[in-house]
Amino acid sequence: MVVNRHIGTRILQTSAGLLAAGALAGSALPAHAQDAPQPRDPRCHTSQLSGSMSRVDAGAGQRYADLTLTNSSGAYCTLYGYGGMQLVDDAGNPLPTEVTRTDNPGPTLIGLDPGESASASLHWTAVPHEGEGYPCQPTATGLEVIPPDETDWLPVAWTGGAVCGGGAIDESAYHQG
Repeated sequence: MVVNRHIGTRILQTSAGLLAAGALAGSALPAHAQDAPQPRDPRCHTSQLSGSMSRVDAGAGQRYADLTLTNSSGAYCTLYGYGGMQLVDDAGNPLPTEVTRTDNPGPTLIGLDPGESASASLHWTAVPHEGEGYPCQPTATGLEVIPPDETDWLPVAWTGGAVCGGGAIDESAYHQG
């Protein structure tokens, strides 16, 4: 389920302030405000999610895949925006990773019922850049994925082979579909 509106913090703070002032003054909310749907805004925490990587599409040295987060909890939660990631080797040691955010698609609030998923589109090159040998760097076997607005990571198997250009990966915001 995609929620196509974003309620900013300032709007929520202003609305809360107005509601508090109205309550103190003895005013009631207008009927239409009382009937308005309440936002379902509990953000997805890392512990509520599992991750996976799609099959890699390749062509002319370019690689494309989706990084998918699935709500594996029993509760509704939301994702908004971009995540973080770190390529790692078999021993869990970090490898060069340079993530660039792309705006296609840009951020949108995504509601995830239990079992539902959202994906970020990834793009990288397997062609060594100037000064890189072949292979351009050790091949990653894992990805430490940090969901939007979180600081804890979850492990995802990396099936994308070498990431050249110093570990450069383009990442979209999370989206459904």
